[in-house]
Amino acid sequence: MSKIPELGLDDDLPGAQWARETAKQMIAESGEPGYHSFRRLPSYEGYAGMCACGFETPEPSYEHIGELTKLIWEHLERDVFPPVDEALLRKEAELIKLGDLIGYHRLIEASEEHGIRHVGWLVAGTRGSMRLKDRAEFGAFQGSWIKFSTEKQEG
Repeated sequence: MSKIPELGLDDDLPGAQWARETAKQMIAESGEPGYHSFRRLPSYEGYAGMCACGFETPEPSYEHIGELTKLIWEHLERDVFPPVDEALLRKEAELIKLGDLIGYHRLIEASEEHGIRHVGWLVAGTRGSMRLKDRAEFGAFQGSWIKFSTEKQEG
């Protein structure tokens, strides 16, 4: 895979034209529906990019990379990652005796081979935490919370 060079100040330079054409070809060739990866595209106006599956942002470029990242993340949450099944996470938390469910966090893997994908959940309860991997029969206990005391022992 060719690295897309950043554009210089003059978009009419041969290097800039090559970068635009290369970007178009890379996206056309690797627009696989199951493969998701963030691609930085050359843009003189600001920050531009798209997902390797072919998803394009509403605008061609953005002033801040944060805006671009937010749109790519929304695409992943909406179109790629599975929705959370809170009933399953609560059941697993009870099974491992984590206490009441405090919250959960999506586990994400990013690799060259698979791209960006959801691989499971990190679940926190009032007594500890566990990792629930996709297609695993049971969750893996991570550890219990340490009781925190503000009292100092003076010696």
